Amino acid sequence: MRLLPRRPDPERPPRVRLRDLMLIPRPHASSTALTGSPARTLRRRDVPVPDPVSGAVVPVAVWEDGPAGPGTATDGAEGPRPPLVLVHGFRGDHHGLALVADALPEFAVHAVELPGFGDSAPFPAAPHTVAHHAAAVRDVVDALGLAEPPVLVAHSYGTIVAAHLVAADPARWRALVLLNPIAEPALGASGSLLARAAAAAVQGYYELAARLPERAGRALLGAPPMVWATTVLMTRTDDRRVLAHTHDQHRRHFSRFASRRMLTEAYRASTTSDVAEAAGGLVLPVTLVAGVEDPLGSPAAQRSLAAAIDAAGGTADLHLLEGVGHLLHYERPVECAALIRRAARAT
Repeated sequence: MRLLPRRPDPERPPRVRLRDLMLIPRPHASSTALTGSPARTLRRRDVPVPDPVSGAVVPVAVWEDGPAGPGTATDGAEGPRPPLVLVHGFRGDHHGLALVADALPEFAVHAVELPGFGDSAPFPAAPHTVAHHAAAVRDVVDALGLAEPPVLVAHSYGTIVAAHLVAADPARWRALVLLNPIAEPALGASGSLLARAAAAAVQGYYELAARLPERAGRALLGAPPMVWATTVLMTRTDDRRVLAHTHDQHRRHFSRFASRRMLTEAYRASTTSDVAEAAGGLVLPVTLVAGVEDPLGSPAAQRSLAAAIDAAGGTADLHLLEGVGHLLHYERPVECAALIRRAARAT
């Protein structure tokens, strides 16, 4: 396990001021300032998968880009370049891991949008549970026909989906990388009293939205003040550029979900399941990357998860990033990319 210090920056980035927490800073025109790499151009492919209950066809959006040419790795080293399959977190879509993908130009990427999120249709009959989302990702990867086993990379709720998927058949994956893994049930997280109180408040928010009529419930879920509050609570960055980009991404993409019903189903799934449930089946190399100040999972829970994976016969490589909350894919994309690159080359 490694405790990674705050990112050194010879050109000190603009610091977050108190007023930036209330008045959202203007985002930079280009994300290159956050990664040092040009933004990738991802192309959408719709992959049909069956609804787990009715068997009806559900189009799942996959956003793809091929690898750049040799010598593009940021660390200058050569090595294996297996395809990367990316799975976003709760209320996310393929944009969530875009900065990480930008910092890995030498890898082919396939960013899956879970049914009901982004441009993927919801399940018409099946509830949006961890098992059903995992089945959809499995069916998508089967349909992609990848030439070699991929590295599966996931964030937040996506880590629960990915862990359960991999545990069912670890041999089909080269490695697993979990960013801010949900190491314990979110509503029982062993964090601070403030974090637990915030989790209870969020639960009440989603339960209220579930009880309202569809139009009113959706309006509440997408209300700009709620989106702003989520960003403020989940990030710990002291870089004004990162804060501005995170707010902008959430404003643009955080409410791209199919319906209030679908979102409340997924929320319940995200708060009643965790990666630890699947740890016994993760008998492959697993890289865990978490923020020390993540309100949805304490360092102690991450260490326990790593120990459970090791005990089951897997290999857990845990990295705790100081000064980072639950949105490390926005706060520290270059460090995340470097750890994904190392995981891909080590296997």
